[in-house]
Amino acid sequence: MNQIGSCDLCEKPATQRCGGCYKIFYCCKEHQKAGWKEHKQCCRPCEVAEDDRLGRHLVSTKLIKNGEIIFRERAMIQGPAQITIPVCLGCGKAINESNSHPCTECGWPMCSEICQKNPNHIPECRYTVQRGDKVSIKNFGMIHPIYQCVTVLRCLYQKQFLPEVWAKLEKLQSHSEERKNTPKYKNERVQVAEFIRRFFKLDQIFTEEDIMEICGIVMVNCHEVPLGDPPYIGIYDTCSMLEHSCRPNCSKSFANDGSIVLVASEDIERGDHLSICYTDPLWGTPNRRHHLYESKFFWCSCPRCSDTTEFGTHFSAMKCRKKNCGGYLLPKTFLEKTDNTKNSDWHCEKCEETASCFSVQDILERIGTDMIELPKGDPEALKKFIDLNSLYLHPNHYFLTESRLALIQNIGQSEDGLVNVSDENLDIKAKTAAQLLSLFSVLTPAERRLRGMVFFELHAAVSEMGRRSFEPNIMHSRLEEAKKYLNECIDQLKNEPSCLPEGQILNQAKQNLKDIDVILQKIQNNGSDSVPVIL
Repeated sequence: MNQIGSCDLCEKPATQRCGGCYKIFYCCKEHQKAGWKEHKQCCRPCEVAEDDRLGRHLVSTKLIKNGEIIFRERAMIQGPAQITIPVCLGCGKAINESNSHPCTECGWPMCSEICQKNPNHIPECRYTVQRGDKVSIKNFGMIHPIYQCVTVLRCLYQKQFLPEVWAKLEKLQSHSEERKNTPKYKNERVQVAEFIRRFFKLDQIFTEEDIMEICGIVMVNCHEVPLGDPPYIGIYDTCSMLEHSCRPNCSKSFANDGSIVLVASEDIERGDHLSICYTDPLWGTPNRRHHLYESKFFWCSCPRCSDTTEFGTHFSAMKCRKKNCGGYLLPKTFLEKTDNTKNSDWHCEKCEETASCFSVQDILERIGTDMIELPKGDPEALKKFIDLNSLYLHPNHYFLTESRLALIQNIGQSEDGLVNVSDENLDIKAKTAAQLLSLFSVLTPAERRLRGMVFFELHAAVSEMGRRSFEPNIMHSRLEEAKKYLNECIDQLKNEPSCLPEGQILNQAKQNLKDIDVILQKIQNNGSDSVPVIL
């Protein structure tokens, strides 16, 4: 039986829902068309919910299919990262003495007159003009402390002049109480709060508490936007209500204008919570939880953190030291001690062998140091590292996973590509990429950029295997397989902007797909065994 509501346009009884958000009703298609111009601004398949534990969060209002764009959202505030070299305050790009000129109003260095007129630059420009003296930047190419204040100034401007935007900002978590005893808070109180009040002569307008509250809002809610060099940060309204999970059901990307693009990474049922990952999902559980506490002020207890096997992947597990056991060591829980410094002993899942958390930490620290010291771009060094540490770690362990990712990217990165790569290394590249994809499908299905890159590396290896084959049937089979991986790559990266490396891989994948189709057609028509290289 259809639910009855009120038409969003005429308020008469209606049974037809908007197919985009499933939240509002219309009595007829004509009224839906008439109301679309206004409704499209807020038509999203999710809504805000609230409870005592999570606070405000987002839940789906309809079935959202895997790969579906849930919404796009422009930033309320965007600005330079707190620690940055001098950048243009219009476009955010790095600048130097030769490619910049001071804003004629305030003196902040800009890359062009167009950027000087960018609305993003209004707050710091206005406050600088009011102080009576222009800003003068002399040192480029190194971290400049004055940029710590810019994004905070832009938030303060909203509080003073744009109450509609400020009403959204002040609803965001700042965790000011939790931050007060941290070194970062103490540094910001001097370097940001005191500086802003003194340098811009705003001590009669904003209190220290006002500024520190905004510092917290920026720290807790900002998203790094990797579209420029260096990346800048953005604060978003709806996206700030996405809850965290170490295995989320959504992934985010960015459009060329800095808008966040939120995409479903699996089918999401109506009423499900929407989540993204606030940290690096390829870190081990203790590292993820510690980072979340340090940056977001909560200890994660999501399903992945609560399961020491991480959905059966054993992503943080070590091999049992008992001879011929073949089991793996893990603690009974990663949630036992929230300080992540003194956990219980690790136990083998097959025998009675145990290891203290301190001995485990010693081994992991040694392996981590060895990995950091590996020479860059050396596949043979990576192979040796993987072979050696496979004696101690589960095959899916995060150290080995990170090394295998580097390995598949390094094999074939010379000017000649894969042409001169040995058959053995080509086989390693293909098998390792396939292994990683199998792991990521369970552990991190929301990492679309990562999975797209691995699919591209897998297609490249399989294509080269096909090129080397003397049998047309095998060649054809290999290229069909490579084509399948390219289609997967394109699907994973389809929302990536061209300015990002993943967007460039997307464009290359589309071209390679066309090239493979041409070759396959030649094989079919001519039975040719002469196939050009697929890059």
